[in-house]
Amino acid sequence: MKRTHFYLGIGILLAPVLIYFLLFMGKPQYDTLPIFGEKIAPDGKDIKDTIYYTIPPFKVLAHTGDSIAQKDLNDGILLVNFFFATCKDVCPSMNRRLKEVYDELQGLQAKNKEVAEKKNLKQLPPVRILSFTVDPEQDSLEALKQYAQKFNITANDWFFARTEKEPLFQIGRGFLLPVSIEDRTIDHSQQILLIDTKNRIRGMYDALDDAEMKRLKGEIKVLLYEYLDKQ
Repeated sequence: MKRTHFYLGIGILLAPVLIYFLLFMGKPQYDTLPIFGEKIAPDGKDIKDTIYYTIPPFKVLAHTGDSIAQKDLNDGILLVNFFFATCKDVCPSMNRRLKEVYDELQGLQAKNKEVAEKKNLKQLPPVRILSFTVDPEQDSLEALKQYAQKFNITANDWFFARTEKEPLFQIGRGFLLPVSIEDRTIDHSQQILLIDTKNRIRGMYDALDDAEMKRLKGEIKVLLYEYLDKQ
């Protein structure tokens, strides 16, 4: 019995280090994620390297009352989706599934921070979520604040945001979503987008598909590997 307790104690002590090694220290055995959108290939003259599509600058108001611009989020990885607070079917399911990803990332980053500080190792970049309402006329900041409370979001790493109709239309286009040119509106979408630290779209996922959500979780880690590998 004493020997069993001894091995159990050793396992508990080594678990955080082992987790960090498996997740962050080894070279990832994955292909690099694709980069979505049009690109400009090198021409051997003026363009030396491929120029990839990046999302245009934006500025919105978050449920916290803070003004958030694209440049404020460039130090980390971003998950983006579009919803509206009074939606009764797709949006609640989409955001519940996104909350599962959020909770898992919270735990992952907490473990990384603890081990990195003890071992003087690199830390992961932050992973944030930005949810744009497609119904700014109905979704006031107070409505978005109440919506965030339903999902127990208290930290400044998941923002429910609003802006006016025309800027919202341009944001939707910038994220390569289907839009209505005539109505200047964004089509209702259940897509989640993965954005890297260079403002490039690296993944699109169907939030209501189990396999797609599993792929999202895995590809977030691939992108984190990519970031650490280049530090």
